[in-house]
Amino acid sequence: MEKKQIFCGICSTGCPMDVYVEDGKVVSVEGRVENGKSRGLCSKGAASKQYLYNEERILYPMKRVGERGSGAFERISWEEAYDLIEENLNRVKERYGAKSVVFYAGYPKWYRPALLRLANAFGSQNYCTESSTCFQASDLAWKSVYGNGICFPDLAHTKTLLLWTSNLFHSNTPMGKMYRSLKERGVKIIAVDPRNTVTVKEADIHLKITPGTDGALALAMAHVIIEENLYDKEFVEKYVHGFEEYKNYVRKFPPEKAQEITGADADLIREAARLYACNKPSGIQFSVSTIVHHINGFQNYRAVFCLIALTGNYDIEGGNRSRPGPASPCNEFGKVIRYNKEEAVGEKDFPVWFDLPCQEAQCTRLADYILEEDPYPLKAVFAMGLNHRMWPQPEHLQKALGTLDFYVNTELFWSDSSKMADLVLPACTTFEREEVKSLRGGMFALNQRAVEPVGEAKNDIEIIMELARRMQLKDKVLTGGYESYMNYILEPSGLTLEDLRSHPAGMRGKVIFPPRERTYEDEPFHTLSGKVEFSSLVLEKYKESRGYDPLPVYKDFREQDQVDRKEYPLILNTGARKPQFFHARMYRLPWLSGLETNPMVEIHPDDGKTYGIADGDPVKVTSPVGEMKGTAVYSITGNPGIVYIYHGNKKGEANNLIDRNYLDPYTGFPGYKSYFCKIEKQAEVTENAVSTEV
Repeated sequence: MEKKQIFCGICSTGCPMDVYVEDGKVVSVEGRVENGKSRGLCSKGAASKQYLYNEERILYPMKRVGERGSGAFERISWEEAYDLIEENLNRVKERYGAKSVVFYAGYPKWYRPALLRLANAFGSQNYCTESSTCFQASDLAWKSVYGNGICFPDLAHTKTLLLWTSNLFHSNTPMGKMYRSLKERGVKIIAVDPRNTVTVKEADIHLKITPGTDGALALAMAHVIIEENLYDKEFVEKYVHGFEEYKNYVRKFPPEKAQEITGADADLIREAARLYACNKPSGIQFSVSTIVHHINGFQNYRAVFCLIALTGNYDIEGGNRSRPGPASPCNEFGKVIRYNKEEAVGEKDFPVWFDLPCQEAQCTRLADYILEEDPYPLKAVFAMGLNHRMWPQPEHLQKALGTLDFYVNTELFWSDSSKMADLVLPACTTFEREEVKSLRGGMFALNQRAVEPVGEAKNDIEIIMELARRMQLKDKVLTGGYESYMNYILEPSGLTLEDLRSHPAGMRGKVIFPPRERTYEDEPFHTLSGKVEFSSLVLEKYKESRGYDPLPVYKDFREQDQVDRKEYPLILNTGARKPQFFHARMYRLPWLSGLETNPMVEIHPDDGKTYGIADGDPVKVTSPVGEMKGTAVYSITGNPGIVYIYHGNKKGEANNLIDRNYLDPYTGFPGYKSYFCKIEKQAEVTENAVSTEV
């Protein structure tokens, strides 16, 4: 039996794994053994053998022979597949222009720079990714304040950690050990979360808020910090633009007012504000998209981010630091610029997305753009990992995909989105490819190929490079072989592919940038004012034309009048992380899907009594745009009045309940975590929601 070292590819954390291979097949996996101890794996990683050898894996290039969505395909060769793509993309380009072809990256994310290069070389500005509903809004909110990429907390040196709606033990398991170590050395932890999660239990203060009210809480904390003169006057006077306007605005949010809005106790808000401002250095740990999955999420996050500069915790040891540890440079990641000589999809609807910018188009309204041919006809989609379930009202996108002249999807599994395609290409898992990994601390490692690809599956970047070659597209990186591409990534670090192959545990780059802090003393902030912008000059541009507020203004989602709240009295929250799931793809793994055979609809026992629903009853959840069925599960972690449902389950898709037009006007992000619904008991159910079988 042979042991190979790889990195788990199921979620973006990329935990190191030891893979045991016998007769060319993976027989078992475990967390990387270091110093005689396994680092362990979460439930998803432990089940990853079922991911590799799943019965739904796509094994060969497959061409549609039946009606779209029928699942009728026939096997073809890779040569035929490449010919079809070249012929159809060039046909659309000649008739409608390159902009009528959308290049889309779903999950995983490792190949994105290469796909962006392909889109650029083809001449299309319409490179889009699943980040149209994940992460990018958080990054844009940060950029609107500080002008750079998000600075995460320097956990090794912080004295107070403000953990804002981030359930680390479920969403970023490897951070659990670090989180526990903070408690051991006496770090004070403030947790903001609508639920009593396993992570929250470790906190000194829990601010339990109603989902979507984060902005009001952040403004109330700012109110306390300013009124009690706890803010960093020197930093604010030197480096903040718009402080006086901001100061006047936060006066509207005393803790008592915030208690009415958020549900968090006013005295705890004061205690938390004082602790964060005074027990310095303090850091804020953010989640990827929890806060921005609300229709005022962008402004809510801006309000949170302002707290860092207000207290002088920006770019200092123990605060939110631009580079807390050593780093080694590399090519590709975050460095490929999108072709932008023509208007991209989403540019008229969400101009801030392009002003800040994030190097991709905004495709939340992709289905409308296809069906309405606005701002111009979209006739082809070249996708890698497209899953329509990431969109609100996902069947609307399925309908739109069915009208395209040509749609190709490169995927691991026979998803419903793949069944709508004209051509489906089989992709490799992380078990089946080599890949350069850029790690923390200036480290690099090579993901080893543990086994040969199943069927005729190929590495995503090799597919991209072969298409570029066949279509004679000019790009200095895509024209070489795959090994050349990986060496190009490593080039600035001073390492080579051979270096990494000879050091399976990884190597530190030969070119190292030391830790940095207080970078603002040497160079201005990359904002229009050159300062931290509590009042954003980018947003100021659109104040008259679009009604954008340059300050982090709080608007309550419960006050919008498009929904009859008497008919739909409950708040619907979809997608709160579960340890066994990662979006839709984990439902096809028997070990994990067996834990929840029916969609679980989590309700508070008080709501169960109000609506006559017992724990375990079959229920129907209805919103203004859809309905789904599941099994009621009592949970006291959240507050009454809120229904929690995880998304991605074909048996009951929570995203069917979210109006596709229920979007944040700044970023286009759907309000996945604060829409409205009602719940009713149903007559019967055929399966149990929770299974204890292993």
